[in-house]
Amino acid sequence: MDSRWVGLGVSCLMIGVWLFAFGMRVSQTSAVFVSGAAFLQLAIGYRVGQYIDWLRHMADHDSLTGVLVNRRFVARLNQEVELACRTKYPVTLLFIDLDNFKKYNDRYGHLEGDKLLQEFAGMLKSCVRKQDAVGRWGGEEFVVLLPHTDTNKGVAIGERIQNQTRQQLSGVTVSIGVASFPLHAADALQLTEKADSLMYEAKKKKDCMLVAQN
Repeated sequence: MDSRWVGLGVSCLMIGVWLFAFGMRVSQTSAVFVSGAAFLQLAIGYRVGQYIDWLRHMADHDSLTGVLVNRRFVARLNQEVELACRTKYPVTLLFIDLDNFKKYNDRYGHLEGDKLLQEFAGMLKSCVRKQDAVGRWGGEEFVVLLPHTDTNKGVAIGERIQNQTRQQLSGVTVSIGVASFPLHAADALQLTEKADSLMYEAKKKKDCMLVAQN
């Protein structure tokens, strides 16, 4: 729930308490004061709620790239797989690694490396749907969660990511591991381990995508 409206609701409750406490004793002069105080209380409640939402967003998103942090992505993955298990739909997970990122840092410097991570994260978000989730697993490794997506569609998205990376990021390439629930894994942990291990193998070849087998 949006904390701004929670803040407004609490403020309204407090205003109601004030009015009840004053009751019929409110004069015309004090009524003006109460009205002003009520407006101020509403504004404060809204801004406090806004600030809480900002804090929550900062806690859930990577400060450099703006995508989900590892902890929040794992929670989203667990929720999605549990729901998929109950309602019977596929979920595909992509593990993605920027090839030769250490060499890129050594050649161009860490500031340019950070810029590359930011650009890549933005490109990833542009390659997926609104209902999908993009996270930073750690370092130069990213993850993409694709609900209601089978393996073939997941591979197509992986190919799109590879092509966009080559075109938009001056020849930078990525290696990807692809696995799907429930075809290749029985739960979220197995899905993570499968996609991660495939990405690790793909990294050995560079600019490669490996897909889990049935």
